Amino acid sequence: MRLCAKVFFLASVVAAGAGLGIAVAQQAAPSTQSAEPAKDPTKIVVPIERVPIDIRRTTIIVRDMETSLKLYRDGLGMRVNYDERMSVSSPAFAQGGPPRPIRLVLLNANDPWIGWIGLIQYTDRPDHPKVKQPKVLGPGSHIIVAAVADAQKACDAAKAAPGVRMVVEPKISVYPPRIPGAPPIRVLGCQFFDADGAYLELNQTLPQ
Repeated sequence: MRLCAKVFFLASVVAAGAGLGIAVAQQAAPSTQSAEPAKDPTKIVVPIERVPIDIRRTTIIVRDMETSLKLYRDGLGMRVNYDERMSVSSPAFAQGGPPRPIRLVLLNANDPWIGWIGLIQYTDRPDHPKVKQPKVLGPGSHIIVAAVADAQKACDAAKAAPGVRMVVEPKISVYPPRIPGAPPIRVLGCQFFDADGAYLELNQTLPQ
């Protein structure tokens, strides 16, 4: 697991009160290349045959773009690669009405194609009410999981960002190994809501 900028997203994404969209990578295609078996029992074995999908990006609807950038760009170290204003007419955005103006910002970590975060702000309604954060995650909730090299540093930076509510302070969690008989997996991490109700986990895999 690598530095804050190395923000890889496992599994799912949160939207506790915020809208989300997941764009599927169009270039994902099956191949038949062989893969070396994983030497570290805590690592996932790379599949011999690729599956025809990659999770391309997680897009979060935000109330204030600059507030969100203070977390994802300044706190977590992601890099802005796109920042444009445009209009969208999809029913999910415009609700059957005229196109709505938005600002769309895309941020990447170390991978140039997957694991991105997108941020959308409706510029015609900057006065969206504050999202009520749930006390308990339930069906439909999602979690953004980011791998970092220094969990304590990353969690401190996230906690200092405006609107962030830390739910789980940095602590070590222990998980069963992937292979029976291997050492348990030890992870240092924290969990928090961002300013718009997205739920994030930052973690660092510790040496065995």
